[in-house]
Amino acid sequence: MKKIFLFYLISFFGCTVSNQNMSSYDSKEIISNKPTNISLLNRLRSNPGVYIQGTGNDAKVYTKGISSINNQKEMLFILNGVQVGSYSKIVNILNPESIKSITVLKNANDIAIYGFNGSGGVILIKTK
Repeated sequence: MKKIFLFYLISFFGCTVSNQNMSSYDSKEIISNKPTNISLLNRLRSNPGVYIQGTGNDAKVYTKGISSINNQKEMLFILNGVQVGSYSKIVNILNPESIKSITVLKNANDIAIYGFNGSGGVILIKTK
């Protein structure tokens, strides 16, 4: 009887269950405690959900997935909370030795606050 009442109570009030760790499957944080001169592009290659086209300063970074096959949109780079744009823009202003952490956001809930600019995915970079 209690289970039925609880079911009706949840159905009536529209209760939702959320898991705070759900986005951990869709985002990955790369933390660097030691100063290193490994390029940003090589650090991004370690994330299995990132596809890199080209090399050097003209490289383009995309997310892997079914939506990116037909309509590829470059990932948005955000440096210390400021939207920079694509990889070709951030590579000229970022020193690889000053990177503290890199977080790749691919989940729709995580990238929704960035609007159309972030619809291809978002890479958050924090420096020391």
